[in-house]
Amino acid sequence: MYRIFNDFLNDRDNYEKKVPLLVRGARQIGKSHCIREYGLSKFSNMVEVNLELTPSLIPIFDSLNPEEICRHLELLDPLNQRLVDGKSLLFIDEIQESASAILSLRAFKESRPGLEVVGAGSLLEFALSDQKLRSFPVGRIGFAWLHPMGFLEFLQAVGHESLVQLLRAITIQNLGDLPNIAKAVHEKLLKLIRDYFIVGGMPEVVESYCRSKSYTDARKVQTRLTQGFAADFVKYGTRYDHRKLQHLLASVPRQVGKKFKFSIVAPEARARDYHSPLEDLEKAGLVKLVRATSGNGVPLASEEREGAFKAIFLDIGLMTNTLGLNIAQTNGADFLFVNEGALAEQFVGQEIMAGTANDIFPQAHFWIREVVGSEAEVDYLIGVNGDVYPVEVKAGKTGTLKSLRLFMKEKNSKFGVRISQHELSFFDGVLTVPFYLCSQLSRLIGELSRTL
Repeated sequence: MYRIFNDFLNDRDNYEKKVPLLVRGARQIGKSHCIREYGLSKFSNMVEVNLELTPSLIPIFDSLNPEEICRHLELLDPLNQRLVDGKSLLFIDEIQESASAILSLRAFKESRPGLEVVGAGSLLEFALSDQKLRSFPVGRIGFAWLHPMGFLEFLQAVGHESLVQLLRAITIQNLGDLPNIAKAVHEKLLKLIRDYFIVGGMPEVVESYCRSKSYTDARKVQTRLTQGFAADFVKYGTRYDHRKLQHLLASVPRQVGKKFKFSIVAPEARARDYHSPLEDLEKAGLVKLVRATSGNGVPLASEEREGAFKAIFLDIGLMTNTLGLNIAQTNGADFLFVNEGALAEQFVGQEIMAGTANDIFPQAHFWIREVVGSEAEVDYLIGVNGDVYPVEVKAGKTGTLKSLRLFMKEKNSKFGVRISQHELSFFDGVLTVPFYLCSQLSRLIGELSRTL
């Protein structure tokens, strides 16, 4: 299946100075598959090692000597392949199993700069906090983040490449021509959004759905993946009872769209007892915290408010399954209202993450004002070309934009953004973007800002 991430990998040939790359992200989102595709398409040969499946290879990296490491790996490679600068890819999978393997990347940059080296791991954040990596080679290693398949990738996988091309071709400049998108096409795209809400973007789930066109089969894979994530909890360390992770994993889908409260996680739960486990789930990529910020400018992270955050789940399909929601039989756009619109907010947050450049650490922010009598909340803030834009998610066809307009007035925003089931339009200072165009959000905002 096509992944946009492969375009990022292939573009590495255009980098003036390439460095070894570490690919980060949750389990089962396709890191290894993407890197293998890259290796097979761009190089004469690839040597792949998996340090989790073959721990006997870990001592090879202890020398931190690229020549010695390559010599041993060549001898042990079942195909007897040589690692040749400019022609070979060395892929170190589950690299988090060895601090020495991570540290060796610096030596590869210095001693074998012509050899393409890519490492990947799903629990890399835990390894990078290891005491042994205090001298981690910042600046000599590149980072990239992979996410579940976004809606455009899902469309392509299920055979709607023409719709992908249509959505990518829409621009603010042809805004007046948008009624030419037939009503039937608009409705079809909303139905496909519903399918994505059910199936989600986990590659194995999407592959199962493409093969059988069965929601039931997709749900079976989702359940197995979620159970597998829970089984991984023993790898997160021994600092606390792992049942806290299970409680959090069950609670996050129920709290999407709301300011996160530890009291909902478990009876008598206290923030000080659950904060570290929640951070570990974020490190593992299973949840993403959407942090409150003042929104006065970019970077948004510079004005984050301590302790004020919401949370979104790794994947909307896993979220739908975890909550036991059945939206397959909903008519029209009614599915957007399911779970009080939380699915719609999850979807937008997930698309914002997927739309972040692969070499930039993905972040999401929202704005909240807790003034008695003048409370307000904007679902997301997004920075484009140095400006901050408020984004409101509206599941229904109606609804006020009081908080959005309050933020626009306070911060003197160029315009605000409403994500809804309506077609693309711009009126009275608000850019309305349909759910199926969320992947193009930054581009459309940038185009509109240049016209004003």
